[in-house]
Amino acid sequence: QGALKSTDNFGAYMGNIWQLEYAAGQVAGKVTESNKLGFIAAFPIPQTLLNVNAFHLGAKSVNPDVETTFVLLNDWCDPAKQTSAAETMIDAGIDVLTQHQDCTTTIIEAAERAGIFVSGYHQDASAAAPEVWLTGAVWNWGPIYTEIVKEITDGTYKASVMFGGLDAGWVKLAPFGPNVPQDVQDLALKTVEELRSGELKPFTGPMNDQNGELKIEAGEAPSDETLQSIDWLVEGVTGSTG
Repeated sequence: QGALKSTDNFGAYMGNIWQLEYAAGQVAGKVTESNKLGFIAAFPIPQTLLNVNAFHLGAKSVNPDVETTFVLLNDWCDPAKQTSAAETMIDAGIDVLTQHQDCTTTIIEAAERAGIFVSGYHQDASAAAPEVWLTGAVWNWGPIYTEIVKEITDGTYKASVMFGGLDAGWVKLAPFGPNVPQDVQDLALKTVEELRSGELKPFTGPMNDQNGELKIEAGEAPSDETLQSIDWLVEGVTGSTG
């Protein structure tokens, strides 16, 4: 999962979950009062950097004053580190948290305790934050698993690298929380459909990294392969890839 090359006996697939990070970012950008968002991640791999970039771009598209703070824990599942990072961000005035972690409940519950909004990742975790849940980016692996198994049983499977997003049904937006205004829900759902159809391509250039260096030329819309190899943070994100 997530590899960018295949061989005769090795294939890979990856869902474009960044599409839902973009939509979730729009929700965050609409509800924040401090204009400060926080993104807690594990390691600076391309999938993670793509997700935080998409989240920030979504927020920025509806709120030009928004800032996103990005922090790495160098661990996929350490509740102590997650709690510390969440509390530090909350103390700094961040009022919307999200994440790219394998175990997600700790950060979600920290947001609930603090009374700040939270956006989820991997699955619908709204039950862990009934008052402050916004929405989230969710995997839906059923369609690709079904496709691969069928091809294997039919004897037609050929190893390749496959990417699929909303158009393929591999990812989806989690349900909205009770405190997300209807107009914000409508905006996010409209964005989801524009991403599904390809009408909206959020990474179309020109686009700079956080140091002001041009990374995507004007009018260029990067391929899936290019996006899944991103090694930089977009302008407006505070934090380090190191």
